[in-house]
Amino acid sequence: MDVRIGATVDGQPAGFDTNSTRPLLLIGGVGRGKTTLARYLTRWWLADTARHAHVFAQGPTEWSDLVEDPEYPDNLTRPLGGACRRGTCLVVVDDIDLKDDGWLNLLPLGTARVILTSYGGNRLIERPLLEGDITCLGLIRPEHADAVETAALDGQGRLDWPLGTVPVVPDARGPMDRPCHRWQAPARSPMAVSR
Repeated sequence: MDVRIGATVDGQPAGFDTNSTRPLLLIGGVGRGKTTLARYLTRWWLADTARHAHVFAQGPTEWSDLVEDPEYPDNLTRPLGGACRRGTCLVVVDDIDLKDDGWLNLLPLGTARVILTSYGGNRLIERPLLEGDITCLGLIRPEHADAVETAALDGQGRLDWPLGTVPVVPDARGPMDRPCHRWQAPARSPMAVSR
C-alpha cells in the first residue's frame, strides 16, 4: 500500500510503499520535514498493532511517544530484523549520514521496511548505500526555497543529491507528527457531551 507523503514538482503523488522492502531515504536541508515524515510513516505503520518499529535516532526522546524504547544509533551492534516476523518490522534511522558505512551492514536492507533520513546536509551522494535499490526523495519547500531548491522546483536536478532523487513537496502534517516529547503534545479540544 502506498502512503502519500507529498507530491513531485509535476504534481504526481509521492509516497512510501509499505508492501516493498525497498528502503526509503529522505534527504534535504535542515527544517524540510525529514524527521516529521519519518514520524508520520512510523505512526501509520504502528496503527496496525500486529506490527512494530525499531527506531534509532540521535535524539531518541523525540520518538518516545511512538516507540517504547527508541535507541541511539551507537547501540546497534548486531544485524537487525532477523528475529522479526516477516512483514511486521519497520526500521527507522534518523540522521543516517552521521554513521559510518560499516554500520549500514547491520540494517535489514532489502528484507524489511526501512526508512532513513539525512542529517540535514546532502552528504550522502557518495555512500555505498546509494548504489543499491533505494527510493530517494529530496524534500523541498516552495514557500522558503533557496536558489538550489528553486532550480529543483523548475525541474532541474541537484548535483548535491544522489542520482535519481525525486524532488518532493511534502504534504502539511499535524502537530502530533512533528518531533515532540510526550509532555509537549498539543492540547486537545474539549469534547462536547450532550445529555
